[in-house]
Amino acid sequence: MTVSENIISTYKASGKLMLFGEYLVLNGSDCLAFPLKFGQTLSVTPSDEIIWESYSKHGSWFSAAMSNDFAILTTNNQEVAEILRQLFLVIRAEKPDLDFNQRFRAEANFELNWGLGSSSTLISLLSQWSGVESKKLLEASFGGSGYDVACATAAGPILYANGEVKKEVEIPDSITNKLLFVYSGNKQNSREEIKRFKDRNVTQDQVDAMNTMISNALKTDKIDVFEQQLDHAEELISSVIGTIKLKQRFFAGYPYSIKSLGAWGGDFFLATYRDLETAKRYFEEKGYDVLFTYQEFIK
Repeated sequence: MTVSENIISTYKASGKLMLFGEYLVLNGSDCLAFPLKFGQTLSVTPSDEIIWESYSKHGSWFSAAMSNDFAILTTNNQEVAEILRQLFLVIRAEKPDLDFNQRFRAEANFELNWGLGSSSTLISLLSQWSGVESKKLLEASFGGSGYDVACATAAGPILYANGEVKKEVEIPDSITNKLLFVYSGNKQNSREEIKRFKDRNVTQDQVDAMNTMISNALKTDKIDVFEQQLDHAEELISSVIGTIKLKQRFFAGYPYSIKSLGAWGGDFFLATYRDLETAKRYFEEKGYDVLFTYQEFIK
C-alpha cells in the first residue's frame, strides 16, 4: 500500500549574521544579530520510509534513507547522515509517537559555503516540524550560543543573550543605508572556532565593554557614531582571540569601518560606506564580487 503524497507540510527558517558580540556571547554578553532574506525551507510528505533530500541552488547535495530505528541504509555523505540520525534520536526520545516515515526535502536558496546558517536553519526546521525545543536539538548536535537558531524565526534584528531573545530592535535607515555585506571567499567552521575560543580567558570587564558598545550602537542614528562602536568591538575581539583585525590585514586603505561577522576568518564581513558604487568598486577591484546591501540581505 502506497502512502498518499498529497499531504505536504512546509516550514521556513532564515539564515543569520551576528554584527556585535561574536565569541563573547558564549560568556554571557549580549549580541546583536540579523535574520536574513536567505534561508531554508523544509517540505514533509508522508512516505513508506524515512527519506531525506537536501538541495542548494545547484541541485541535490545530500540524501539519505533510514530504517525506522534510524539505521542509515543509503547516503552520499556519512558525516551529515550521522548528524541527522542523532537529531532524529533526540526527537524520538522527546516525541515517541511522532511518525518518522516521511520524505523530507530541504531547500536552501543561498550558497552553502557562504556560512549563513545551513546548520541552524536545519535545527529550526526540525524543531518546527517535531515540536521539540530547538535548544535540545542544538545541544545534541552543533552546540553554540543559539543566537543563530533564534534568528531562524525572528522577524527582524534581535538582541540576544544567555539563550534568550531579549528584544527585537530597529536600526534607523540613516545607518542601514550605509551598510554593505561582503563575502570573504572563505568558509569558517563555527564548531571548531567555538572549541578554540573556549581556551581563552574572558573577563567580566570585556563582556561589560561589549554590552556597552551594543547599547551605544542601538542608541544612535548617526553612522559615524555607529562606526565608532563597530571599530571598538573589532578592537576588543581582536585582543580577546589574538587575531589581527580584518581591515588591518587586507583593507588598510579603506576609509570607513570594516567589521568581522561571527567566527573570524571566513564568511561575510561588514563594510560601511558613504557612496555605494564607490564602495562596491573598491571591493570588486580586490576580487570580492559577492556584495549585498542591507536592504537586499537583512530581513
